[in-house]
Amino acid sequence: MGLLDGAQSICELHQKIIVSRDNGSECKHVAINDQLKCMRQYKLDGEVFKNEKSCDFLLLNDTDKDAYFIELKGRHIELAIYQLQESFNRVRPELAGYNDLYRLVASKVKSHGVQSSIFRKFKIKKGQQFKYWVNVLEEIV
Repeated sequence: MGLLDGAQSICELHQKIIVSRDNGSECKHVAINDQLKCMRQYKLDGEVFKNEKSCDFLLLNDTDKDAYFIELKGRHIELAIYQLQESFNRVRPELAGYNDLYRLVASKVKSHGVQSSIFRKFKIKKGQQFKYWVNVLEEIV
């Protein structure tokens, strides 16, 4: 049995706009689903993964086979990279055939965070699979 088997998607199957946001946070990821593709959204941190560090959300585009690992972070960019990687490693067996995509939305960015070797190595390794933004990231899925 996989980690997502018992989990309930928190969005509708063909929802047009899917927002990933933590309570009290100004950071959010907005997925625009104009073509009404088949989508699932899971709250990983605290829901699917109860006592382990993980990224905040997993958004699955089942039509195009894209898996968006979404982390909403205040300022700890290096921890965010760790959480994205760990979440992917845990869920990977359930996502065979999916493209892994990483999204980091931060509110309080310190220049040393984005210039750290951990951030730079992850950005280089993941290339176009990784998007980093401040406060709000909107994208068409």
